[in-house]
Amino acid sequence: MSPATTPQSPRSASEYFWLCWDVGIVTLVGANLLLIVFDSLFAAGPVAALVAWLSAGFHDWYATTIHAHFALIDLGFVAIFALDVLLGWSAAIVKGRYERWYYYPFVHWYDVLGCIPLAEFRWLRVLRIFALGFRLQRIGLIDVRTWAVYATFKKYYDILVEEVSDRVVVNVLGGVQAEMRSGATELPRRIVQEVVRPRHAQLVGALAEAISSTVSTAYAENREEIRAYIRDVVRHTVERNAAARGVERLPLVGDYVIRVLDDTLTDSVSDVLDAAVQGLSDAEYRTLVGHVTDSLFAYLEREPEAGADPTLQEAVIEVIELLKQQVLKQRWRDEYA
Repeated sequence: MSPATTPQSPRSASEYFWLCWDVGIVTLVGANLLLIVFDSLFAAGPVAALVAWLSAGFHDWYATTIHAHFALIDLGFVAIFALDVLLGWSAAIVKGRYERWYYYPFVHWYDVLGCIPLAEFRWLRVLRIFALGFRLQRIGLIDVRTWAVYATFKKYYDILVEEVSDRVVVNVLGGVQAEMRSGATELPRRIVQEVVRPRHAQLVGALAEAISSTVSTAYAENREEIRAYIRDVVRHTVERNAAARGVERLPLVGDYVIRVLDDTLTDSVSDVLDAAVQGLSDAEYRTLVGHVTDSLFAYLEREPEAGADPTLQEAVIEVIELLKQQVLKQRWRDEYA
C-alpha cells in the first residue's frame, strides 16, 4: 500500500510501518486460508473421525469453539481486512497515488472482493500474498529470480508458452498455405502491391548497385582473360571471312593488314566492354533497371487467370513452409540444455 521505493533509496519510518503492516496482513491472510482449508476438511465426516481418533480432546474443542463459530471468526478476519482496505484507500488519497480518488478499489479489486464473507470470494485473499511478493521484489528486499522454485517454474512456463504459441502459428501458416493452394487468396499479389511496390526506389537502387558492383569486380579481375578471348574470336572470324582471306593473299602487305585488322577489332570490342561496365553507374543504367523492375511488378500484379504462371504463388508457399520449420524449432532445448 505504501509507495514503491528503489533498493538504493533510504526508507522512512512511514515506509517501514506500511511494510510491516503488509507483512502482518499477509500473515493473517495465510492463517485465515489455512483455517478455511482445515475447517472445510473438518466438515467432512472421515476427516473429523480421523481428528477424533488422533486427539478426542482437540476434536471436541475445535468442534465447539472454532467450527461451531467459524462464520463469526471469519468475520473477525474480514473486519481486519476491511480496515486494511480503508487505510490503504485513505493513504492513496492523501498521497495522490492515483488520478482519481475512487480508483483504489478498482486497482485493488482482489482486496475488496476478498472482504466479502462468502466462500466464493474468500480464496481471492490469496492474491494479496502475491501482491506483497511483487512489492518486496520491486523494493529489493527479495529477489525471486534467484530462487530454485522460480527457476523451475520459469523453465516449464517458457516451454509451455513456446510449444503452445508455436502450434498456433504453424496452424495459422498452414491455413494460409491451404488458401493459396485453393486459389482463394490474393496474398502473392498483395505482397507485390503493399510490400514490394512501396519500396520500388530502394529496391531499384539496391539491385542496380549489386549488379554494378558484381559486374565491375568480375570484369576487373578477368579483364585480360576476356581480352584474350575476344582476340581469339576476332581471329577466327577474320580467318573464316572470304574477303579477309583475299586480302591476306596480297603480296607483302596481306599479313600486315590482317594483323592490324585483328588488333583494331579486338581493341574496339574491348573499348565497348570497358565503356559498358563503366556506364553501370550512370543514371541511364538505373533508369533501365527501374523500367525492367516496373515491367516485372506489372506482370506479378496481374489478376490471376486460368493457366497463369503459378511460380510466385509456389514461391510464397515455400517461404511459408520455411517459416513453419523455423517456428517449430524448439529453442527451449538449447536454452535449458
